[in-house]
Amino acid sequence: MSWEYPVYTPPSAAAPDGRTTSKSLRSALSAEEAFAYLAGDDPRPLLVLRECFVCNGTDDALLSRGVDNERTFLFSRWFHCVKLPPDVLQDDHPFRNLFPGGKAEHLFMATRDGSLRIPLESERSRTELWSSMVQVLSADYRSDPARSVAEIQGLLDDLDLVDVRIAELQTRMDELLETDGPGARKLDRIQKQLGEARTKRDALLTEVTKAATLELERATAGEPAEQRAG
Repeated sequence: MSWEYPVYTPPSAAAPDGRTTSKSLRSALSAEEAFAYLAGDDPRPLLVLRECFVCNGTDDALLSRGVDNERTFLFSRWFHCVKLPPDVLQDDHPFRNLFPGGKAEHLFMATRDGSLRIPLESERSRTELWSSMVQVLSADYRSDPARSVAEIQGLLDDLDLVDVRIAELQTRMDELLETDGPGARKLDRIQKQLGEARTKRDALLTEVTKAATLELERATAGEPAEQRAG
């Protein structure tokens, strides 16, 4: 997954002598300001993971060990993924108010303005995780993310089968060249089948790209109106 590690830089302020300085005491932003800073120019909803001193550097609150996380990865591509440091819970940390009411969940998802925020802890089912991801994505995207993921997974299964077919044909062609040389009778047929399989693979990849492109309900100025799960 592609993570961003934001560090808040306070705006410059005028010093008594008239010069500008960016030095100031650290203080917490309001929740609205913190969401706006995290979102920046990225129009996607936010997926925020809080690291801690016990499990620092892990994605356990998001990913499940010993199971296939493909569906989670696919959904996550439509989020702006952010990791916050363990000290984010200190009262003076700029992003402290992203965790209201003294709560300190390891993971939450939200629309980019924070108007919809869904907290999640590590003690949750994958079904609950996916349902929450779909709920937030559906608030910011026009397309149905669950349907798109199901379509992508079907296409990826087809790609796996085509890749196996290509590998088998390539092996047969190599063996034929080794035993009978470039003049082998069956070589033309195998090369034709190999070309057809590769053409099918290219077509499937195009379909995956199409299915992975969702249109946002709204975008910031200068940003594209579509986001792709790659």
